[in-house]
Amino acid sequence: MFLKSELLAFGVHTVTLYELSALHRIAHLEYIAEEEKKLPEGVSDNELYPLLVARNIRVGARVVAMSLRQGDMEGPDVETLHKQVLSAWPPEMIGSAEFLIKKLSDMLPAEKEQEPGEDAEEDEEVMTAEKPTPAS
Repeated sequence: MFLKSELLAFGVHTVTLYELSALHRIAHLEYIAEEEKKLPEGVSDNELYPLLVARNIRVGARVVAMSLRQGDMEGPDVETLHKQVLSAWPPEMIGSAEFLIKKLSDMLPAEKEQEPGEDAEEDEEVMTAEKPTPAS
């Protein structure tokens, strides 16, 4: 197998997670698109928030299921694993696993690298309580 793997330790539990294959990445994007279509339009932020949280948990659990499937192609299918993850894993573990899988799969945005000695504050405009004076 060519896919990267790493152990995730969560409390007393450990699980081996795998990078997503190209096929699973495509399926992941399709799943996100389908989940997005299920969200109602024209609802308030207060009504939308719990729906978004639930969707994010489902999407994270799906990524975990796809990763677990990579480790045991003869075992349960992605749909069965998805249901198992949703029913047995706490949301915090799903989130930690999703992050690790996306890291293994190079699916996270690249972090801006800073040169040695460069301050993060250099990029930000200095804010003061004083009113700016017009240029003469």
